[in-house]
Amino acid sequence: MTDTVTTSRIAPWASPRAQRRLAQVEAAVSADLSPAGVAATVRTALDAHAAQVDHDGIVLYAGTNIPSPAAASATLPTLSGRPSMGWPGEKYQVGLDHLDTLEVLAPLLVADLMEGAHAEVRLQSATLANLAVYTAFAAPGDTIAVLPEAAGGHASHHAQGVPAVRGLTVVDLPYDPVRLDLDYPALPGFLREHRPKVVVIGASMMLFPHDVAAVRAAADQVGAILLYDASHMAGLVAGKLFQRPLHEGAHVLTFSTYKSFGGPSGGCVVTRDPELAERVSTVAYPGMLANYDAGRLGALAVTAAELAADGTAYAQACVTNAQTLAAALAAEGFPVVGRDGEHTRSHHLAIDAHDLGGGDAAGLRLGDAGIYLSGIGLPWQHPDEGLRGLRIGTQEITRLGFTPADQPRIAHLMRRALLDREAPERVRADAIALRREVNSRQTDSRPADSR
Repeated sequence: MTDTVTTSRIAPWASPRAQRRLAQVEAAVSADLSPAGVAATVRTALDAHAAQVDHDGIVLYAGTNIPSPAAASATLPTLSGRPSMGWPGEKYQVGLDHLDTLEVLAPLLVADLMEGAHAEVRLQSATLANLAVYTAFAAPGDTIAVLPEAAGGHASHHAQGVPAVRGLTVVDLPYDPVRLDLDYPALPGFLREHRPKVVVIGASMMLFPHDVAAVRAAADQVGAILLYDASHMAGLVAGKLFQRPLHEGAHVLTFSTYKSFGGPSGGCVVTRDPELAERVSTVAYPGMLANYDAGRLGALAVTAAELAADGTAYAQACVTNAQTLAAALAAEGFPVVGRDGEHTRSHHLAIDAHDLGGGDAAGLRLGDAGIYLSGIGLPWQHPDEGLRGLRIGTQEITRLGFTPADQPRIAHLMRRALLDREAPERVRADAIALRREVNSRQTDSRPADSR
């Protein structure tokens, strides 16, 4: 029987798999498009998501987190719809004197936390933060050098992403798949050959830190700006645990303000150099922004203050959970990625899922079992292989109260779903039970007056 693909109104250019799902959802949501009907549909979707993921799910996705209660409460929905153009004292709009407090407090706290002097915090994502840096330091036709995609190079570093918006040529930095890091001996010659204006390091999966000083020395030989994209590592950087990019020599640091950082969605650019900061800031406003979501700045400031107070403990807990989970997964029979007998020094870990049908297939099966993560490319995979690995991050489960004692239980659930091929619904029941046990443990540990 031929599998008929229904065309989607949302994205008729999407893949057949996406078309089927889009068409299915489009048909479901179109039954009642009155205001009351739409409100009911939205409420149902939000409640179902909260029940499945926020309350009952074991979320190991490396690109997620939840804000602290204090950060979550530091928002004012109406503020997101208020325009705010220009520096405090010379706003295009009037009546924003109290907003000035947030626009000053957030960049001061973020800059100090990340060991910089200046922070641009108005950008809506790390992708736009990267574009701001490319625009400030590279002209159309220039070259930037980035990590290969299969080594964790992000879409915002590559030709299919925002480098194309700037008209840049992208070349892959030399990479050692055995060491899971840059090929440092080959780096100086490579940069002399390609003469990039910007060198980008930091990745979507980082098990081990870069030698930032060595990259900076090679970049200086060709006059390149060194950008460290800490989108995934920002919470550890804030805790001074995994890597200190600006202290170690990066010219500029970009990062997502959620993920391991644990704040609201957004992006930042931090540097110690006022001239570099001015160039980025001028690109950000008025080059890329007019109005922006000022409603996220209060939560960003609170998150930065919390990380300054106890970020080292949180970062260490994330790393300890990751290392414990990696060891437990290896003991269960999974091929955990690593080098020299070490699986990770960060909150990330990875499994080579080649024998599990690939990262996407394994991720879908785990999702059916109530464990949520994603596939990832691995440096040794073939170009047409798809996502060979499974990427795991421990930042959200750590914030939710999972401890090292819980990690062998997570590993065993994953074994049951992927290696033993147990029915996903049976594994899911036990995954939900574990999550609810942790939830209960956290509730019981809170002071009575905070419940």
